[in-house]
Amino acid sequence: MKPDDILKMARSRMAEAQEADKDNRARALDDLKQLTGVGQWPDEIREEREVAGKPCITINRLPQFVRQVTGDIRRMNPAIKVSPSDNKATEDTAKIYEGLIRHIEQRSDASSVYEQAAEGAAACSIGYFRVRTDWEREDSFNQEIKIERIRNAFSVYFDPAAETPTKQDAGYVFVTEQMSADDFKKSFPKASQEDVDHDGKTDGLQHWREGSNVIIAEYFWKEPASRTLLLLADGSTLFEDEAADDLPQEIIVRKREVETHQVKWAKISGNDLLEGPKSIPCKYIPIVAVSGEEWDVGEEVYRSSVIRHAKDSQQLYNFFRSTSAEVVTMQPKAPYIGTIKQFENLGGYWQNANSENYAFLPYNPDEKAPGPPQRQPPPVASQGLAQEAMAASEDMKATTGIYDAALGSRSNEASGVAIRQRQMESDVSTSIYTDNMAKAIAQCGRILISMIPKVYDTARIVRILGDDDQEEQVEINGFVIENGVQIPINDLTVGSYDLRVSVGPNYSTRRQETQEGMLEFIRNVPQAAQLIGDLVAKAMDWPDAEKIADRLAKALPPGMRDQSADTPEEQQAQAMQVQQAQAQAQLQQQAQMIELQKASAETREAEADADKAALEVQEQQLELLVRSGQLEATIAAIVQQQVAQALASRQQTALGF
Repeated sequence: MKPDDILKMARSRMAEAQEADKDNRARALDDLKQLTGVGQWPDEIREEREVAGKPCITINRLPQFVRQVTGDIRRMNPAIKVSPSDNKATEDTAKIYEGLIRHIEQRSDASSVYEQAAEGAAACSIGYFRVRTDWEREDSFNQEIKIERIRNAFSVYFDPAAETPTKQDAGYVFVTEQMSADDFKKSFPKASQEDVDHDGKTDGLQHWREGSNVIIAEYFWKEPASRTLLLLADGSTLFEDEAADDLPQEIIVRKREVETHQVKWAKISGNDLLEGPKSIPCKYIPIVAVSGEEWDVGEEVYRSSVIRHAKDSQQLYNFFRSTSAEVVTMQPKAPYIGTIKQFENLGGYWQNANSENYAFLPYNPDEKAPGPPQRQPPPVASQGLAQEAMAASEDMKATTGIYDAALGSRSNEASGVAIRQRQMESDVSTSIYTDNMAKAIAQCGRILISMIPKVYDTARIVRILGDDDQEEQVEINGFVIENGVQIPINDLTVGSYDLRVSVGPNYSTRRQETQEGMLEFIRNVPQAAQLIGDLVAKAMDWPDAEKIADRLAKALPPGMRDQSADTPEEQQAQAMQVQQAQAQAQLQQQAQMIELQKASAETREAEADADKAALEVQEQQLELLVRSGQLEATIAAIVQQQVAQALASRQQTALGF
């Protein structure tokens, strides 16, 4: 696009964006004024009361409701988790993406950036932050990615066609800034300073001047583009404009045209293109919105903050508390009633009677009004005012959905279950703000994943952070040559990656919970202390806890030790111990075998001796039978017994037994 075309479209779009969002902006600005306490008294009522000498007390209770929501958001501890989403992506590279994103967040103090944007959403229905690139150092040609806050939410103008809470589907966005005429002239000496309100051009120029200040804007837009997608023989795809010049045509299986876009950036005033245009290395506009609660009212989008519907109750609360204070302050100023004669020539005393502590008050006796002047009864504090103030306070809780239990105050809930239930109701009623914050961080993660392969596109060493915030340096986009083949190392430009946002305790909280859980487990299962003592010590925050854990780990049985961290000397010593133990076990086994063989031989010898003794007894019995002549009778009796047994066995077989 030509510069004049860019400016003309930008002016038209700025006018469109301002017109579409002007009502939401007016309501948001009023929210902030009420939140700070500045606008809680309407000007005409304040002037009227101040002229009458009546108090205008502001007891601002709105910030506590915003702090409750932002406190919940601070406890989120969101973490961007990266995972591979195609066959070219790997788990190892996904971990590098995740660690690099964590390092970018840590360097940018992203937690503060996220919280500030969420506070804007809770306070006035909208907040923003941005992602941009910058040079790594003054003496470097490497770039890095930063996450930055946008302090003034009213400086951002989004495409009104954007529908998502993060505005990721917007076609354009402006981030504006006001400059004095002198600063503008110094920064952009060739730019026009013509009064755009009176230059005869009416196509949106009226939005580019604020009094004597000039408005300049960073203008982001998506410019339509057509690209050719190639399908290769191995099933992979790439765009034709990213392919190497010597890509063989025979490996291209298929082509198709893809309608896509490029994100462009320029810095402009109402009359001039000050910088750019240039392409942004990302497929998303790198501005992220954190929205409050949104409703679609016909074609209009109505945004709301936490305190939007509590403002009237806050004003009533101020009025009733001020009126109550007014009544109380009138009590020591009750007037005196008397005749003119009684006060004649004594006006100085009686006019100051309610403000001075006189020892006595003189008066002139009047026969028509016997006695001294009488003081009127003071005004009595109204119970109705106190009740209405209390009702206004309860209305603020009802309209925000945040009750006493969530605010830390005692209420009528007696049990812990009832308190937790009321706190849960408050969390549910404001969960839209934490949900939108998580969506915004997810969109930030998508922007980072889109930018990283284009910004970190050269071979270099980068720092990454682990879940435990331990820093590590890794090489990216390098290569090694093995057997004449170039093998890439952690190539961030290859593959597609997806993400999710996990919400929960941070690493320190999880570590503390782990400590408590381990100690409780050992109390319940004491015998486990010998097996997991090193893990318990490692989880502690004591000085030298790692050394204690290492010593306990070395005392574990060989089969349970993690030997990967041992030094070569320790591994050699352990191997010698294992060999000695094996040799000792073999000697013990041989000794046991010898003992078994010896016992077996002794058993056989004892059995042989018993058989010999039995044979000698039988020989003696036979010799005795021969001498006594009873041998034949004994043999006959034995034969008869055996015949009888045989006959009995046959009979049982015949009967079927």
